[in-house]
Amino acid sequence: MIRIPPAFPDRGRASMKRSILLFAILTGVGVACKKGDKVPAYVEIPAITLNASDSQGGTSAKITDAWVYADEELIGVYEIPARIPILREGTSTLMVQPAVKRNGMYDDRVRYPFYTTWTGTVDMVPTNTATLQPVVQYVSQASFWIEGFEDAGTNVEVTAASDTTLLLPTAAEYPDLVAYGNGCGGFVLDQAHPYLRLHTTVDFPSSSGAVYLELDHRNSIRFTVGLMFNAGSGLQAIPHVHIEPTGSGDGERWNKVYLDLTSSFNQNLSQRNIYIEASLPADMTQGAVYLDNIKVVRFQP
Repeated sequence: MIRIPPAFPDRGRASMKRSILLFAILTGVGVACKKGDKVPAYVEIPAITLNASDSQGGTSAKITDAWVYADEELIGVYEIPARIPILREGTSTLMVQPAVKRNGMYDDRVRYPFYTTWTGTVDMVPTNTATLQPVVQYVSQASFWIEGFEDAGTNVEVTAASDTTLLLPTAAEYPDLVAYGNGCGGFVLDQAHPYLRLHTTVDFPSSSGAVYLELDHRNSIRFTVGLMFNAGSGLQAIPHVHIEPTGSGDGERWNKVYLDLTSSFNQNLSQRNIYIEASLPADMTQGAVYLDNIKVVRFQP
């Protein structure tokens, strides 16, 4: 079972990481100067953005890291935004591979298999800084199942055991709530309606290769994402991750998570679906979960 922490920066760890990175850079520069009197050029990457069509679920992304290559040599892996020293002079071909936090975990950052690699040429001048604005896309082999809550109907349904129903707020009615497109999905729990489970209605077939669930969420209570399937002994529901609140009241915010479902989809199971459920904590009188851009991304058969 994986527990995803709240969507707040770990200031202590981030500060320590920057300090270690700065020390490494200074040490590397010092060694380089002693060995060959070389001075690095710098590349700055403020962000990596996604260019995607509506049929691919839009441009929502949370790319946190970059694998950086210069002339096919790995320079390093850097948290974005980053300023990167490179011992090159003249024109170099740079490659940037986008990485994400797998299952939302701080220490599990992987190159996302469904994003392309950005490539460009840069004139490397010692001591100068070149700023890159990498834009990536989904790879052409990617296949999508999407619930973006843009249409009148949905591809998810609420179970009979639930105490309440799925809400479909629109941007016109709730402009401060809806962050993407024309609408989102969600539910509100209170002491009279303390539980809800919803699930997809697809029966996803088995798949080889990587399979990820992308999910935008805004929640004041913890919720669970799991897998429903029939393994021959009846329908089972296995939790995959617990996703912690992204805030409460005016402090609520949208966050994005990439959940690795590869092992579950590579097994020979039937009636495979994804579920999301939440229960109202005993010490709260009300809580809400909002969802958008639910995508199952995998390679085409």
